[in-house]
Amino acid sequence: MKRGLLLHWLVVSAVWAVGLAHAQEPRAEHFARHIQPLLTSRCLSCHGPDEQEGELRLDSREAALKGGKRGPAVIPEKPAESLLIRAVKHEKHEYAMPPKERLAASDVAALERWIKEGAFWPEKRPQSSASPAAPGERIGDAWHDERNPIVKTFRGQRLELWSLKPIERPTLPEIQNPKSEIENGIDALCEATIAPPTSPRTLLRRLFFDLTGLPARPDEVEQFLADQRPDAYERLVDRLLTSPHFGEHQARAWLDVVRYSDSNGFDWDEFRPQAWRFRDWVIRSLNADKPYDQFVREQLAGDELLDGPPRSAAEQEALIATGYLRIGPQDNSSSLFNEQARSRAEWMNDLVETTGTAFLGLTFNCCRCHDHKYDPVSHADYYRFRALFEAVKYGDDLPLDLADEQEAIKRDMAATDKQIEPIQKRRDELLAAAKGRVRERKSKELTDEERALLALARDEQPADVKQKIDAAAKRVDASDDEARKEFNEEEKKGDEAAAKEIKELSGRRRKFTHGLVATDKKDDVPQTHVLFQGDYRAEREAVVPGFLSALDPNPAVIAPAANGKTTGRRLALANWIASKENPLAARVIANRLWQGHFGQGLVATPGDFGLAGTPPTNPELLDWLASELMSRGWSLKSLHRRIVTSRTYRQPRQARRLTAEQLRDSLLAVSGLLTNKTSGPPVWPELPTEVLTANPAFLDDNETKTKGWYPSPHHEQHARSVFQVQKRTVKVPFMETFDLPENMVACSRRNVSTVPPQALSLLNSPLAVEAAKTFAERLKADAGDDTAAQVTLAFRLALAREPSDEEAAACIELGKTQGIIQFCRVVLNLNEFVYVD
Repeated sequence: MKRGLLLHWLVVSAVWAVGLAHAQEPRAEHFARHIQPLLTSRCLSCHGPDEQEGELRLDSREAALKGGKRGPAVIPEKPAESLLIRAVKHEKHEYAMPPKERLAASDVAALERWIKEGAFWPEKRPQSSASPAAPGERIGDAWHDERNPIVKTFRGQRLELWSLKPIERPTLPEIQNPKSEIENGIDALCEATIAPPTSPRTLLRRLFFDLTGLPARPDEVEQFLADQRPDAYERLVDRLLTSPHFGEHQARAWLDVVRYSDSNGFDWDEFRPQAWRFRDWVIRSLNADKPYDQFVREQLAGDELLDGPPRSAAEQEALIATGYLRIGPQDNSSSLFNEQARSRAEWMNDLVETTGTAFLGLTFNCCRCHDHKYDPVSHADYYRFRALFEAVKYGDDLPLDLADEQEAIKRDMAATDKQIEPIQKRRDELLAAAKGRVRERKSKELTDEERALLALARDEQPADVKQKIDAAAKRVDASDDEARKEFNEEEKKGDEAAAKEIKELSGRRRKFTHGLVATDKKDDVPQTHVLFQGDYRAEREAVVPGFLSALDPNPAVIAPAANGKTTGRRLALANWIASKENPLAARVIANRLWQGHFGQGLVATPGDFGLAGTPPTNPELLDWLASELMSRGWSLKSLHRRIVTSRTYRQPRQARRLTAEQLRDSLLAVSGLLTNKTSGPPVWPELPTEVLTANPAFLDDNETKTKGWYPSPHHEQHARSVFQVQKRTVKVPFMETFDLPENMVACSRRNVSTVPPQALSLLNSPLAVEAAKTFAERLKADAGDDTAAQVTLAFRLALAREPSDEEAAACIELGKTQGIIQFCRVVLNLNEFVYVD
């Protein structure tokens, strides 16, 4: 409540650009992009309307000029004399702010510029008196049309949000250092922070992990270090971008964002046997460099891109992609408690909120119950978005087979049925004859009254007589089991031969291929209503499909779907998300790619581009990346290449720990355990007994065996981690220890912890122990019995370098005294193995 109030008061005093010219004023732009988000995220919790430490408030210009106990916080045009600047520079301990985590140098520079330019703070725009729109008249965006509902809802406030401003490709600055050899726009926008490049070996290791998630092999290291061509590095980048391992690694980040799981979640957490098809689609799409706008369309509306059964592999892929709509949590037990409506509402909520986070970088979840507390998003916007998904249903009856193949399967089914028909007829005749004998025998046991009742016309009788007739009929009825007990030996043999023949024919019958997909029907679309406080039982006013009202408050323009069967709503949403009219999508995915290579995005809150999120540290660079992505046909590989070939990327940096998947895959790759699995159903590792016995679902499995845990054959368990089963209620202990995220909701950025169980897992877990033993066997096989050669090979495999003389001597001694396995355990526990510079 406290946070909501302070941000409410913040936006009351925030900028509302008065007219387009005012909005474009450099001081207003600087305030909106840098100063207000900075004050919001770093200052107002202690110096806002709720708390005023030192009697200081920073939620308006007047309050900042007035200051607190120590005097004015801001002196316009005099940053050096302003207490605010002295505080954020930590000149004196007693008033150093923020006290725990200092502002970045770029943030301090932004504040100094703001004060030097007069501490500009736009005035609040007065309440609009614009006349309402005429029926059928389109309303403009909230920055240019006062009739926009967002202007009215938030009284002209919140429109300073940087992420909703149009993307502007910045003019690259002049190179200050003519010897810098800057050719990449990234470097031009980061020139002041560029340091000399890191060592080739460090860069090689970084590049392999960032692009493929795997360590470089010794021969790859030698080849790169020996390549003296001036474009050797760029050639390596291109090779890794075309590696199949690229998609396997990059897919993991997207699967985090879209909350991928192989199970439903909730109490039962049933396994989904077909979910892996979506995972493989993501991998294939990224390896093929599918344009990001198409990547978006297929996930949201792949079925609406088809005009019938898929006729090509590309159309088949589009249908598989709709697994995005199905891979969220699903409560399959709801029907037992007559709670289907509740479960359906939760599905809709998940689609709205995940779509907002994944593609738009906005937090929609609080809009489920009320207007957004911080951003220009209304309660009605949430349900306008929901209306775009309202008709979605399971597509379990949609075959994935190509159209020609489907026809062939139908013909095969018909031919098989024709073969089965006479066999089944003979079997039915045997059964009918036996049932006749059973009825004849039972009818002799009836009373005269019961025989008389059965002779009556049932439909003409009163209710009490009907009941008596039914009871009498039941007495003479014969079940299949009863009839089969009447079979003589010849009939019994004939029935069993027929049943076996039918089973064999049925087993050979070709079947359609199905997946975890979704679709909808244009003639089955429930009306969407705003829900009071998000309660699915409390419907209020009806809404029509639409997008973010701040950008476009009009009903969504929905074209008929090509297939003539679906609503076209989701395709309209996908087209809007991937359009140039939407400034969010390109910025969000560009920031995600930057985060993947640097550990933190230009926006440190990749799932929240709102006022409560962190503003970009380099907004010009973010817009350059976004515009570069769009100008190159939404090619993600092209943007990856731009980033990793920049001098900015190649400079020294703070080490990052490998992700859970990178670490496990490195253990498998270095030891020689890693399999060559590239697709297909997930592999199931062994779980400790205490984990298995702690989960009630494992102890009460069902007939289809979707609730239990069934380990794969041991030799199959060593596939890459992206192919390991992802359950919602049970995590593989090793992966969880190294911060594998929860997958009930979207995860845009993983937590990175450093805790004692990580060291214990690397030293003593079954995986680590097996990896060390196999690593030792590999060293003996490839380097013979020479301990020195084994040590050298171990360093090359695990660390991509040669050991120093001192390291070699110590490791040889360790190998000789404690054994090569213990030496391998030590190597696999080195920080240099676990971290990448």
